[in-house]
Amino acid sequence: MKLKSLEYVTPGWSLDGLNFSETSLIVGRNAVGKSKTIEALNSLVSVILQTKEIAEHDNFFYKIIFSDNDTELTYSFACVQGNITLEQLIDHSENILIERDKNSTIFFDDEINPPTNKLTINVRRDTKLYPQIEKIVNWAENSYGILFNQINMFPNGTNLFSTMSKGESIIPMFEKLNDNLKLKVQEELNALDYSIDEIKIVKIGDEKSDIRVLQINEKGVSTFLWEGLLSQGMQRTLYILVLLFYIVSQKKKTQTIVIDDFCEGLDYDRSIKLGKYLYKFCLENNIQLITTSNDSFLMDVVDLKYWNILQREGDKVTAINIYNSPELFEDFEFTGLNNFDLFSSDFIARHKK
Repeated sequence: MKLKSLEYVTPGWSLDGLNFSETSLIVGRNAVGKSKTIEALNSLVSVILQTKEIAEHDNFFYKIIFSDNDTELTYSFACVQGNITLEQLIDHSENILIERDKNSTIFFDDEINPPTNKLTINVRRDTKLYPQIEKIVNWAENSYGILFNQINMFPNGTNLFSTMSKGESIIPMFEKLNDNLKLKVQEELNALDYSIDEIKIVKIGDEKSDIRVLQINEKGVSTFLWEGLLSQGMQRTLYILVLLFYIVSQKKKTQTIVIDDFCEGLDYDRSIKLGKYLYKFCLENNIQLITTSNDSFLMDVVDLKYWNILQREGDKVTAINIYNSPELFEDFEFTGLNNFDLFSSDFIARHKK
């Protein structure tokens, strides 16, 4: 199951019109709301998985449409001062499976009384009776979120990055890869012009120590470098490659990767190569990819049909994409301009007039 659209409202900020494809690139000027959009996705996953307790001061509304082959699920819920005041689940035939308001909850034709601070999908799960709910939870369980510009590695094998539902560091992920996939990581690093002879994990300290580090041997260099001494660009690229092959090795049907500030800090050549590789890899492996970026190099290699352009007026953020503005994108194709020009020029403003 994949995310098709997202609507989100919280005091002082709202998001509307965001539509997702198999892969999606979210762009927008600084302070328009790209990172807030990622945080909205992060919070959505956290609430579904109950990794974040709904607090007394929480106020928010979500409307999400999921696509699953030729079917859809529309799931909406609202929270006011820590209490769920609305929850609705509708299937592709427009059957209302869950209908909840302040006073009552109808759950698959039965009236129930869930806790006011819990979603119904959290308290009434059954894989056979309610497969629709399992699909939503499985989507959340298999969603990975990364702040690209915060990927840093340390000698104890941990790294500082943000994930939506889990916190895998690079070492345990690399250890779980088979020899062929480990070699693929090395090959792809070389294809991105990082000259690597070997990647391995070693223990450091005495016999009782459980500290492990990932070591890199560059071609023509006699000594190994542990991951914390690599350049930021190589650290970030290495982590993304290990994550990709780790996800594929899990062999799960539904996988989603969300990356904020993708390609930040990479040079022109590697930004283009990694961008092309990541988008192609996810399309070929049925992984839904959602990225945000202001990287002009990346924008020029990602097809406009995958774009969401965020625009902000006060506390309202709307997305422009091929689904809600097809004529704009069709007209731009005839200009002969680069993709980045759609974002950086006044073309959108002139088209609206």
